[in-house]
Amino acid sequence: MAAVAWLSAAGPRLSTTGALPPAPKFSQVANIVLSRCSMCHAAEPVWAGIPTAPKGVLLDSNEQIVRHARLIELFAVRSQAMPPGNITEMTSNERLALASWLASGAPGK
Repeated sequence: MAAVAWLSAAGPRLSTTGALPPAPKFSQVANIVLSRCSMCHAAEPVWAGIPTAPKGVLLDSNEQIVRHARLIELFAVRSQAMPPGNITEMTSNERLALASWLASGAPGK
């Protein structure tokens, strides 16, 4: 069971045909996460039917985005499990920007 859970979380890597684009400024990363993730992953989620942030993961501040960089990598970049069903329509370019940010060490500035 543990192996299945691990493989499900890891999922397929983001497919690229070359090197990642240059790492974006953190403000761009924050804008992506705030616009695509924080409606659920917030202290007070605004998505109907979600009373608290799933699994307690908050992504509504710069500090929280940096703190949860590994989870963003696993669930939004590698497996693309988040957003669920891509309900917020995160684009491939946004996922690539996140991948580039993560590859650069996920700086918060």
